[in-house]
Parts: sequence; C-alpha cells; structure tokens
Amino acid sequence: MKFEIENGEYVGTAEWRGAGDVALDMTNPKERRFFERYFSQEDAFMAGPVEAPEMAHGRRDETQRAFEHAAFCLSAYDYKVRRHDSQPSGAHR
Repeated sequence: MKFEIENGEYVGTAEWRGAGDVALDMTNPKERRFFERYFSQEDAFMAGPVEAPEMAHGRRDETQRAFEHAAFCLSAYDYKVRRHDSQPSGAHR
C-alpha cells in the first residue's frame, strides 16, 4: 500500500512493505525524518467488544491497516494523502 503526500506542494510517497517496514521516497531530509518518526510511533486506541472496551496500542507501521489509518490521520498536520495507483490507466480488472 502506497500513499502520495502533499502539504501545498508534493512531499513524496510512503509505502508499507511489511511490519515495521515503511519505504519513504522524499527529497527533503526534514520531511523524511518527520515521517520516519511518525510511522514508527505507537498509537493508543479502544479495542474489544462494545460492552467491555479496553485500551490497546500498536505501532503505526505494524500492520497495513494501522499504516493506512496513520496515513489518513496526517490531515491533523495539514497533509493531504491519496492512495497511489500502481496500475497504469485502463488496467483495472
């Protein structure tokens, strides 16, 4: 799963390759450091059944779902993200 990231101008891409493995394609070293830290940090969230919720935590790069959630949460930092379409135009099945 790969996302393109912008903040008024193109920042680069972040691609989840596997647990703990996010590939960043960014030329600005400051932006790269921010995203390296951002995706390696943990989030806390509610888990479990509705009648007995409990706090859980996990790294933002631990699973594809956690990575996707973290990418869309970048809007809190004024970033815009969009899923990178790796298929050429007209190649949809």
